Amino acid sequence: MCTYWAKAGVVFAAFTTLLAGSSLPTLAQAAGRKGGPHQGQASEPAIIFVRVLKDGEGCRGVARLRPFKGGQLDRSRFVDIGYVVETDSKPQLQAMGELLGKGATLDFKGMFASTNKSRKDQFVTIAPGTYVMTNILCDQGQRKTWIGGDHSNLFAAETGQTTPIKGANIIDVKPGEILDAGILEIKSDQVGFFETKTASVIAAPTPESEQEQIREIFQGTGKKMRFTTFRVGIR
Repeated sequence: MCTYWAKAGVVFAAFTTLLAGSSLPTLAQAAGRKGGPHQGQASEPAIIFVRVLKDGEGCRGVARLRPFKGGQLDRSRFVDIGYVVETDSKPQLQAMGELLGKGATLDFKGMFASTNKSRKDQFVTIAPGTYVMTNILCDQGQRKTWIGGDHSNLFAAETGQTTPIKGANIIDVKPGEILDAGILEIKSDQVGFFETKTASVIAAPTPESEQEQIREIFQGTGKKMRFTTFRVGIR
């Protein structure tokens, strides 16, 4: 049985690698076909983290941000923040192939690396600037909820649907800072299937007890730390 799954993993990984090499965008291409939101910038990059709730309940949450400059949304680049795992920022077939490949080579540490992140490792690099949220995901295990259409699918890291979500959707990032962006809560509007287009997000600050923990984690780094929240922005 192990031999069967090992062979299957190798074949599937090779298949998805071939697809990625021909038509599927890589993560670097999708997240920054023109350099990515945190590449090719003169200013020192920052790091950022945000927590996500759904109607008061916690979850593994991810928000997708796109640069906003001169009144225009940059549709060529994005950055995912929150508790980000393989399938969030890559074509799903590619991510699954890589995961099966790790299983085939018994790289179990690699398989589960993204699901056992410390709080410090959940901060991601981001270029300074203004960003607008175009998608938010709440994964509660057996149930996933999201708002927006800007997310990965089987064949691509993005769908091309980059409409800003309703509610608190904009944030400013300063050069070189450690930015704790507080809490984003998806508020259900009880309309079922259409909730992905009609529900909204509200923002709240990080509780004082958690702020203290973050200060301790980054103590001695010499970086400026800032606690803030998303604000209601464009539609």
